[in-house]
Amino acid sequence: MITGIGPEKIWAVIPAAGTGSRMMEALKQPEYDDIRRMLGQPQKKQFIHLGDKELLVYTLEAFQNCPSVSGIVLVTGKEDLTHCKDLVASNDLDKVKKIIPGGSRRQESVLIGLSSLPKDCTMAVIHDGARPFIDIDIIEKTIEAAARSGGAIAAVPVKDTIKIVSRGKVESTPDRSRLYSAQTPQAFRYPDILEGYRHAAVMGDFRCTDDAQVMEKYMDTDIEIVEGSYENIKITTPDDLKMADQILRSRQRLEESRA
Repeated sequence: MITGIGPEKIWAVIPAAGTGSRMMEALKQPEYDDIRRMLGQPQKKQFIHLGDKELLVYTLEAFQNCPSVSGIVLVTGKEDLTHCKDLVASNDLDKVKKIIPGGSRRQESVLIGLSSLPKDCTMAVIHDGARPFIDIDIIEKTIEAAARSGGAIAAVPVKDTIKIVSRGKVESTPDRSRLYSAQTPQAFRYPDILEGYRHAAVMGDFRCTDDAQVMEKYMDTDIEIVEGSYENIKITTPDDLKMADQILRSRQRLEESRA
């Protein structure tokens, strides 16, 4: 737990209102017949079972067990409110204080979640509901860095060479040593991230692909990089599900070896 900011003032916002359209569309392809049979009835990615739990439960449990976080706001689809309430109750996730309907885009859902936080909140930690393998240690380190700088995000160095492409042709190759893949959690002083999101909404700008981009465009905030994890994947495609199954099995074997 960090010092200097009481746990009662650090809240997590978990956007999980996505429809999973990319996943659903990809599952129509013949090469994913095995995954489609395994899943059975089509469902949104955040409610897909991994092992004995739904994907979203793993995400919520990480923040439930994080000492520095005392409150969680879950932002989901309007049609999924009842299911999420049952999910939270059946898994004893008592830090989830609010379950509210989000918007049609992630940025809208995050703004709705931020706007619902209590007035005495000093820091907001935002994490994608579809990133189930986040470690508590990374959450804590991101909060600590944000307490120092005003903002912090989990990220990992890119492994591949990146090309800037225009009209199907390579334009340039940026220095890979300066490139990171942004992940969540992303933590910011609450008044700043709320102001940044509200400013973007007033400008009609809903093109930001993560929370740090909102702050880069609309607020003068230093954003620290915290070392993330290559296992902290966002489940978006059927291939991600295969990788998630491998990560889960690896973690289970590790736990068994320690027992």
